[in-house]
Amino acid sequence: MKYFYCLSICCCWFLVTKAQDSSKNRLLHSISITTENDAYLLQNNDKYYTNGLYFQYNFASNHTAATIIHSIELGQALYTPRLLTYYPDSVDRPYCGYLFLSYKHNYIQKKYGLQWNVVVGTIGNSSLGQNFQNGLHHTLGLYPVNDWYKQVQVPFTMNVGIRYTPFIQALAEKQSAKIIPVIELNAGNVYTNAKLGMMLVCGIYHHNENSALWNANINQLPNNNTQSFEWFIYFYPQFTLQGYNATIQGSSSNTTTTVAGIPAKWVYQQTWGMVFSKKKWMGKIEIIYQTKECITQYLPQRYASIALAHLF
Repeated sequence: MKYFYCLSICCCWFLVTKAQDSSKNRLLHSISITTENDAYLLQNNDKYYTNGLYFQYNFASNHTAATIIHSIELGQALYTPRLLTYYPDSVDRPYCGYLFLSYKHNYIQKKYGLQWNVVVGTIGNSSLGQNFQNGLHHTLGLYPVNDWYKQVQVPFTMNVGIRYTPFIQALAEKQSAKIIPVIELNAGNVYTNAKLGMMLVCGIYHHNENSALWNANINQLPNNNTQSFEWFIYFYPQFTLQGYNATIQGSSSNTTTTVAGIPAKWVYQQTWGMVFSKKKWMGKIEIIYQTKECITQYLPQRYASIALAHLF
């Protein structure tokens, strides 16, 4: 894990150094932390996507025709079955820890947004998923989880992805309501899938190239109260066609894991979210519902996401 931290720090240092020549009158950087957990919805047990922790650094490049946002993210995602005690018929979704480092390049102009990303990481023992969950449980006085030795394993992972968001011109200039189609494609040895969704936004919302919805609010003047304030809610339904999901299947060459699953072909997910952004701070809360990601899951999953960002 220390190699991921070192690489992340080096990349951040490079971007900050590059940014020193940028205008000092604008907020061109942000750092954020996002925590996701099903416990935030006061459910009685941990299951499926049980915890996510993500640290992100964003930097905006100067561009005359568009906003360009560079993002570096270090994250860890944990997955468990419905019951955290090992019985062959109760492991309805395999144990999985996923540790990764990603770079995202987001290009946003008036007519569309285009983002591509590259992600490297590891799935299995090296992700430290067992250490994190049992350490957290010990701190909170909860029971230990002893069946992580059955988790899926992919020692090295690499994924690439692209997201296209065409902006409907009849609504592009409105600051109260937006309808934004979202198309995503991902390929690699973690996820191979295609996603189609629609972002429905209502509230006080900037133009897309300057909105907190896309982390583009960092490209703004720090002392302009009108331009720095946003408050909006959104509904984001999305359909996913899964081809491969290593957090469920593991590696095709894996011989140490005896419990693996089969991904559902189609997954529906809906997200209700709220964003508040003013001057140098941005907060976001989401509630997510997702149908069965693995065909043997007993139940769909629900979890919440909380994010806080500081702009500078």
